[in-house]
Amino acid sequence: MTSTEPCFIGVDLGTSGCRAVAIDRERSVIAQVRTALPQPVRIGAGGIEQDPRLWWDALVRILRELTDRVKPFTPEALCVDGTSSTLLLCDRDGTPLGPALMYNDVQSRAEAALIDSAVPPQSPARGASSSLAKLLHLKRRLRPAPTSLALHQADWILGRLSGRFGVSDWNNCLKLGYDPQVERWPEWLLDLGIQPVGLPEVNAPGTILGPLSAAAAEATGLP
Repeated sequence: MTSTEPCFIGVDLGTSGCRAVAIDRERSVIAQVRTALPQPVRIGAGGIEQDPRLWWDALVRILRELTDRVKPFTPEALCVDGTSSTLLLCDRDGTPLGPALMYNDVQSRAEAALIDSAVPPQSPARGASSSLAKLLHLKRRLRPAPTSLALHQADWILGRLSGRFGVSDWNNCLKLGYDPQVERWPEWLLDLGIQPVGLPEVNAPGTILGPLSAAAAEATGLP
């Protein structure tokens, strides 16, 4: 028997694992599940990389288990967070073009030097671990097509869940150069030669993006 009582799910993608928690409308925990992730691959010159498909596999595992545990509550909403400034390039349909560079990857030193010479000194996009430095590094390494997108870890997972890729929020995009005070991408970004990679549409954190896609609902067991 299905309850009319709603529950709300939060997912956290970390470095070593993925976890999910469900709460009721009183914010009491109903159930929580976690699973381990393989350690990121370390390469020379400060590279720390991971296959994004590992995140999706882990997410499906924990959501299927959580869905069983929250019965008879009805899942009503889901929110995802991930490690800040973990970035990948993908096609418009979400297919990764290569590995994601993790939040603590610092192999983009040459790109960081270029950024430092072009952006305001207070910008969070400075530094070899920034999303922007990673974008420029991956662009040079993967030679993306004009339909490619730069997405953060949570952006890509939300794309897999909704079927809508190319969406992000202020928090994730700070280190990619987004200016939340004026709510737009700055003009100096174009001078850095990020084309042909597309930047995500940026929303306020917590913005409802839409329902789960049919494929994601089937994979996770969620409505």
